[in-house]
Amino acid sequence: MFTPQVVKAPTSADVALAAGVSRATVSFVLNDKPNSRVSDDTRHRVLEAARLLGYTPNTAARSLASGEAVAGLLLAASTSDHGATVERTFDALLGRTVDDGTDALRHADTAATGAEAGQLWAKLRPEAVLAEAERCDEAATEVLRLAGVRALIVHGPAAVDYAPSLVIPQRPFGSIPIEHLAALGHRHIVYVTPAGPGPAATERLAGAREAAERLRVRLDVTHAAASARTLRDWAHGLRYDPAAPTAVAAADDGLAMAAIRALADAGLRVPADIAVVGADDHPAGADFVPRLSTVTFDAEALATDLLEAYTRMRAGERVERLEAPPARMVARESSAPPVAGVRAAIAP
Repeated sequence: MFTPQVVKAPTSADVALAAGVSRATVSFVLNDKPNSRVSDDTRHRVLEAARLLGYTPNTAARSLASGEAVAGLLLAASTSDHGATVERTFDALLGRTVDDGTDALRHADTAATGAEAGQLWAKLRPEAVLAEAERCDEAATEVLRLAGVRALIVHGPAAVDYAPSLVIPQRPFGSIPIEHLAALGHRHIVYVTPAGPGPAATERLAGAREAAERLRVRLDVTHAAASARTLRDWAHGLRYDPAAPTAVAAADDGLAMAAIRALADAGLRVPADIAVVGADDHPAGADFVPRLSTVTFDAEALATDLLEAYTRMRAGERVERLEAPPARMVARESSAPPVAGVRAAIAP
């Protein structure tokens, strides 16, 4: 079992003494300052001494002393559900910063907005910030600018006029499943959306309604939590209704998988009796039974675009707007054309 020892942490002075150099030389080497004219042999001695002593620079103290940003990227957390595809993008972005040696962190606070949020983020002296438009308004943007933040990107379903924007449209996550199911021949679809939906789910429902109206498809809406229990009565109602919808589109994959379980409990087969489509390409969806049809965009590509944008902004270039990659349909086993006569055979 690990037993911590209370010991004095090594300092840059300890590294200098062990390497036989000045503290300034240690600073030049460990901070990788250009034009420091430190020989390769001296650099090696300093790095080896730091390794043997277990020395790690105190970035907080260095920030206070210099007034410079030393944290790399700060990702502001959110209470809103922007969808698993967006979260996958942010996770990939944080992973890339680890790979290239940039300090990155996710701020835990989810309640503060406006100037209050900006002050919380600025306390960490980040060099770059990624925050949602709902929390990072003009007041927060001004606080971050005055704090020396060199790169700020605000994300949401639409661009803002006070900061560089990452536009992540949510409506295609609702419209594309309706278009897919309509193309398969379904004319009556039920859309399952979360109870108490957030901004993303609300936008997705709007996209589904727009597509249904455009394609002249009947669209019913039901609200549920992501559990089969909350959908059990709904599924049993479909079991004995000859005029029930032939397809289900869900606001996210969690709801879609819950619907499939509830439908199975009610004796309905997916997709033989009713087709189901989700959204966000949850990792479990590809191995679900049946494999879940879904909607997603290339999260890795967007993470790359974000990292490149931050690199350009830190170098002084101007970036005004980024667009998420186009959402696309991932058709798997859970969606198929309606089978004529199936409802009549199922109903009593």
